[in-house]
Amino acid sequence: MEMISAANSVARIKHRSRSRWQCHVVSAKSLAGESIEFAQGLSVLPKFDLTNTPTPHTIFLPPIWGTPDVIVERSPQLIQWLINQYEAGVQICATGTAVCLLAKAGLLDGKVATTHWYYFDEFEKKYPEVSIQKHHFITQAGQLFCCGSINALVDLTLYFIENQYGKEVSQVIEQHFSHEINRTYDKPWYSTGAARHPDEGIIEVQQWMQSHSSQSFNLKALADMANMSVRNFSRRFKVAVGKSALEYGIELKMQMARELLRETNLSHQDIADRVGFKDSAYFSRQFKLKNKLTPGEYRVMVRGKLFNI
Repeated sequence: MEMISAANSVARIKHRSRSRWQCHVVSAKSLAGESIEFAQGLSVLPKFDLTNTPTPHTIFLPPIWGTPDVIVERSPQLIQWLINQYEAGVQICATGTAVCLLAKAGLLDGKVATTHWYYFDEFEKKYPEVSIQKHHFITQAGQLFCCGSINALVDLTLYFIENQYGKEVSQVIEQHFSHEINRTYDKPWYSTGAARHPDEGIIEVQQWMQSHSSQSFNLKALADMANMSVRNFSRRFKVAVGKSALEYGIELKMQMARELLRETNLSHQDIADRVGFKDSAYFSRQFKLKNKLTPGEYRVMVRGKLFNI
């Protein structure tokens, strides 16, 4: 909710946009206006319950702490509400064990899904009709999104923000929340029937690129790795990922550079070397082009967010 609120503000400043992505807390058990008490004294006062929610565009289901079965079995009204919303065309995002609510509703039968790694085996036993994807943090099946962790949900939220407000706004949000974001949402997720769904050959190349982001990327070498011609590889990569392989490689290097600027005291030249740029001046130009800040400005910004209390 904080990321979305920030995106609203940035979009209003940069684009003078009057559109606003409103977020509401909805109680699935108590009535609207009744405080919900959580552990450690935290309480939330929801404005809505299942009987009076505004027409939603997207529903976010948070993870269920502990064993989810008890909560799932005690939530028939919530499950029916989710079925109704799905049939009305609403987009639903479930994180971790909350994916069990969608599975119990039958909405994931014959579809891909993921959940928290700790619950993989139990999930497979309980919901054999669901195609669980253990190597993906995010899955998409039409209007249903599943996230394996909170970090994956943060990545997915950035993707939604970019769709809503554009790349310029999403870049600002990523910069300001960078210490909460461990992975970029451009890493491959598994999706069915969507343009962003990478095929297995492209996934293998992406995974190699992610683990070798300090190397220089050569288009022919990447195509050879996928056992494709350069032309076919370039076309398939662009279809699967939404950008060229070399553009993707630059973004991986920029992600690594941001992490090093945030978490180490390495010089800009040392960081440039580590991410595969021999010329620190060229590295600085690329960094500013992609991040709207110089490496020095970025380091000052994120260090202030990390260590100021």
